[in-house]
Amino acid sequence: MKAYITLVLALLIAGSSFGFTNTPSTYLVSATLVKSHTTKALSALWKKHKIPKLALPVKYDVDIYEVIYKAPWIDSSTWINCSGILYVPKTKGKKMPSFMFGHGTQISKARDITDEDSQQGICLGMATDGYLSFYPDYYGMGKGDGHHLYQHAWTEGMSFLYMLYAVEEFKQTIHVETNGQLFLTGYSQGGHASFAAQKYIEMQHDPRFKVTATSPMSGAYDMTGEQAKYMFQVYPRPFYLPYLILSYQTAYHIFPDPNIYSVFRPPYDTLLRGYFGEVRDKTYDDLDKVMPKIPSEVVVPSLVEEFKNNPNFAFLARLKENNLTDWKPEAPVQLCYCKGDREVNYMNSEVTYDHMTKAGITAIRLNNQSDHLDHNTCAAFAVLSMKAFFDRYKKHGENPKMKALSPFKQWVANIVKKKIEKQYLKDGSDHSYM
Repeated sequence: MKAYITLVLALLIAGSSFGFTNTPSTYLVSATLVKSHTTKALSALWKKHKIPKLALPVKYDVDIYEVIYKAPWIDSSTWINCSGILYVPKTKGKKMPSFMFGHGTQISKARDITDEDSQQGICLGMATDGYLSFYPDYYGMGKGDGHHLYQHAWTEGMSFLYMLYAVEEFKQTIHVETNGQLFLTGYSQGGHASFAAQKYIEMQHDPRFKVTATSPMSGAYDMTGEQAKYMFQVYPRPFYLPYLILSYQTAYHIFPDPNIYSVFRPPYDTLLRGYFGEVRDKTYDDLDKVMPKIPSEVVVPSLVEEFKNNPNFAFLARLKENNLTDWKPEAPVQLCYCKGDREVNYMNSEVTYDHMTKAGITAIRLNNQSDHLDHNTCAAFAVLSMKAFFDRYKKHGENPKMKALSPFKQWVANIVKKKIEKQYLKDGSDHSYM
C-alpha cells in the first residue's frame, strides 16, 4: 500500500510540473489483451514477410495489449483519452528495456491491431527480441478522443509521456519489470514525434523515465526552413499543408474567420471538408489525388504572400514553436535519413545536427542511409540502423563510439541496398521494404 501511494504521488508531481489542473489520480483507463504470439507463430510470420532473423531475431513469445490512457489536452485543464498498443515479451522474469515507436503520417483516425502493418511489425520485432514496446497512436488517433494535431510537438510528446505513465501502472498487474533503459524512435512524422518526446520527457527529470538513446528517422524537424521549401514546388505529398493548417487552427486559433476552410482557394475550400471530418476514413492517397501538385497553391494568395514576407505572421510563428532544431538533447541521438528523400527534405536532419553541434551537443550523429533512396525505400535501412544502435546500449549499457551496424551486418545491408537502389533508379517507384 505504501508503494502504491508513493507511485500515485510521483505521478501527480509529474503531471503538475507542466501546470495542469484536475490531474487524475491514475492515468491507465484500460488495457485489453488483443492477441498473443508464440515464437513458432512469429517465425512463420517472419517467413511469410521475408524478414531475416539476422535483422530481427525471434526470441520470446509476445502478448499484445490495447491501452487506453488519460492525457492532458492543450488547454491544461481538460483530460482526454488516448490509445496505443503495448507489446509485452514473455522474458520469464528478466528485466527488459522500454522501446517507443512513433508511426508515420495518417489522416484516417482508424487503426486496427494487425500483423500486416509494417510499423506495428517493428514493435512486434523489437518485443520478441526482449524490448517492452510501445506504439502510441498520438492525440485524436486510434481509440483516442478528438482531433489529431499534426506535427504538433507538445501533443506528440505528451502521447509518449502519458503512455509511459499508464504502462507504469499496468506493469504491476502483469508482473513486468523494466531495467531503466528507454529508447525512442519513429519514422517520418514519427521521427518528429519521437524527438519531441525526448525533449519533453527530459524536461520532466523523472528518475523513472531517463532516456537512454534516441534514433529519430526522416523527420521534418525544420518546418519553417528546409521542409517549408517543399511547399512551393511540385511535391509528392501535397496534403501535408492543409493537414498542418487545420491542425494548427485547432491548437492555436490562428485565423479569425470561424470557417477555417476560407483560407483555401476554390474548389479546395469545399472539397477538403470531406477529408478532415471527425471520422477521417480517407487515406492520404485519396487526398493527394485532388490536391494541386504544388502545395501552396491550395491556399489563398494573400496568405501565401504573408507567409513569405511577414516574419510576424502567426502561422509562421507557431510553426517555429514546433521546430526541433534548437534545443539540447541530454541522451545520445542518431539521426537517420536518406539524401534521395523527396517527402521529407534530408536537410531537416543535417540542419538539426549542425545547430546542435554548434550549441555544444557532442552525443549526436548523422546516419545517411543512402544518397539515392526516397522516403519509403529508405525506411527499412533506417530501422535496421536504429535497432543496431539501440542494441549496443541494451547489451553493453553504453555505446561510446555511437556505432550502429556491425561490420558484417553493414556488409550484408550494403549488398541489399545496392540492389534496391538499382531498382529504384531504374523505375523510380518508392516502395516500402518494411
